[in-house]
Amino acid sequence: MATLGIMWDRMNRGVFKWQAKAIRAAGFDKLLLFKPDHVNQRYRTIAGWVYENNQWRYEPSSPYPAIIYDRGIYSGRMLREARQVKETTGIPFAGDWLESDKWNIHKKLAVNSRLRPYLIPTLLLNRNQAVHTMLQKYKKVIIKPLGTHKGKGILKLSYMNGKYVIEENKRKRIHLSNEGLHGKLVQLRSNRNYLVQKWVDITDAANRVYDIRVLIQKNALGQWYLTGMGVRLGKAGNITSNLATEGSAKEIISFLSRQFGHTRALRLEQKLRELAFEIAVQLERSYQKRLVELGLDFGIDRQSHIWIIEANTIPGKEVFKRAASPKVFKQSLQLPIYYAGFLHNRLSGGKVRRG
Repeated sequence: MATLGIMWDRMNRGVFKWQAKAIRAAGFDKLLLFKPDHVNQRYRTIAGWVYENNQWRYEPSSPYPAIIYDRGIYSGRMLREARQVKETTGIPFAGDWLESDKWNIHKKLAVNSRLRPYLIPTLLLNRNQAVHTMLQKYKKVIIKPLGTHKGKGILKLSYMNGKYVIEENKRKRIHLSNEGLHGKLVQLRSNRNYLVQKWVDITDAANRVYDIRVLIQKNALGQWYLTGMGVRLGKAGNITSNLATEGSAKEIISFLSRQFGHTRALRLEQKLRELAFEIAVQLERSYQKRLVELGLDFGIDRQSHIWIIEANTIPGKEVFKRAASPKVFKQSLQLPIYYAGFLHNRLSGGKVRRG
């Protein structure tokens, strides 16, 4: 038997209740929850919470785990420490990082002719002219940071009555002249990198923005498996649908049936499934990296055209807790544990265990 490590940016062990219950079936006898800065490479030990025999205890000095499942979203010093753990400890990871850079992910997907029709027209905001080019062509655009999470920092820009209008969540609007817009864009670009995209009308009948989170994960056989789908419906007046910005979660078929009718809803769900598998295979092939799970966000416009919004390698699963069955939510937490068990057995030359 072996130890599974879970690396995270926090130490709230209560979040990992279902993962802990899966370790035996996955072929592990212990689970070690730790932060990147808790690794002592000199002595090859880690300080963290250990789950064994159905209970947690804190261990200041545990041996390295056999394999690590990374669930952290890091920045600054912790990002550097996490990268060091990945690159210098020699411990295998169940999945690799993709660049959080949405522009590079967009370009990797655009290589695939089967995915290209579903990609939102996008430019890198490396100069202010990119915004004017997109505005002239599409009238309304979205400006988003390359590495944003939970809908933070996203702006909607349009041109109305001789003024530029910037909208944020909670109905906040700013009216700017051409000079004012220039100054705003310079300010944005001085702090971080952005994309500018065509604004796609992905609103419901009540004009609330929504998107669809599709979760695809590796299973106990090392194969891609579509775990679930859920709708994230934005609060009225918001320009994003993320649950962190006061959105709500809905079951997919009933929601899409109200928008497009039941027959078309079923066809849309099937197409989302096909696209999810295509994206997963494309990203692994393009990056030449091993992935364990992807949270894929899609929009569907009023003409029922599907748009790929983004791909996340550390996906949130709250939508499945709120909108899906308890079984789907539990499965979304446990499948990466079973895949880690499969991968550990393969790397160590053992037999595959089926969780």
